[in-house]
Amino acid sequence: MKQYFRPKKFELYKNKTIYDLLGIKGFKKYLITDGDLVRHWRKVKSISSGKSKFDELYKAERETKKYEIIHLIFLLIFILIVGIKFKNITLFNWVIILLINLYANIYPIFLQRYNRIRIIRVLIKSGCESPYNND
Repeated sequence: MKQYFRPKKFELYKNKTIYDLLGIKGFKKYLITDGDLVRHWRKVKSISSGKSKFDELYKAERETKKYEIIHLIFLLIFILIVGIKFKNITLFNWVIILLINLYANIYPIFLQRYNRIRIIRVLIKSGCESPYNND
């Protein structure tokens, strides 16, 4: 399972990720439940000042995996339900279903992978060990 979560070479391009090219920053900014604007409005800090910054980063990296798994499960459930329950749906309805899944599951998966890459970069630049060194 660790191999799945490890950032892949195709996800990285120089100092960018493929998620930058897919507009993940815009998605992240306007995310309804936990976007940058909502976090700013609620005064939520990503890293608490009570613990070591690096402990918090390792914890955040683990949480990206948890949230990615949750969205993967919901994506699969959604596909199964639609595939079993609605066998004869129109192309228009498939497009609507795809757009809903794109917003509700696919982009959140991309966001978790994007955040994981950013966290690992900070850890490595700070001289800490990557969670994926022992593979």
